[in-house]
Amino acid sequence: MKQTTPTQKGLLTGAVMILASLFSLYVLKNPFESYFQFVIYSIFTAGIVWSLISYSKLATDKKNFSNYFSTGFKAFVVIALLMAVFAYIYFSFYPEFRDNQIAENSRKLTLRGDHLPKEIEENAAKLKTMFMPMMLSYAIFRYLILGALITAIGAGFLSNKNNAAM
Repeated sequence: MKQTTPTQKGLLTGAVMILASLFSLYVLKNPFESYFQFVIYSIFTAGIVWSLISYSKLATDKKNFSNYFSTGFKAFVVIALLMAVFAYIYFSFYPEFRDNQIAENSRKLTLRGDHLPKEIEENAAKLKTMFMPMMLSYAIFRYLILGALITAIGAGFLSNKNNAAM
């Protein structure tokens, strides 16, 4: 049986995360930022751990922290890219999300009472132009940071486990 690469595992994990997101959005009718995100993060974590454990089962002597981290990195970078593409497509097809977020921000600024109506309108216009880059940056960095953290913990645990076995 052919061994799947960490990149292939990342592609599969990212696809499952996108399917789970679509299920949450369209079948369960959850908002984009709902508690179902924890399920998405669990799938993300499972995909990275799958890559690390698969690497630990390979017959190689190079089972140190950097090799484990490299394996996890190859998986979570692909997942982050897929999720950023998904976010771009979703927000492009559903500008209502952006408009609702901007309206909510304007409402909060109005309630605070420390901004003029013209300032609030200018802020809304500025947010409209910044929304897509801001959301894509948020998606990319969220998955990169979380992926690096999960990979570092998993790599540290598995490399110590391998060192203890020697």
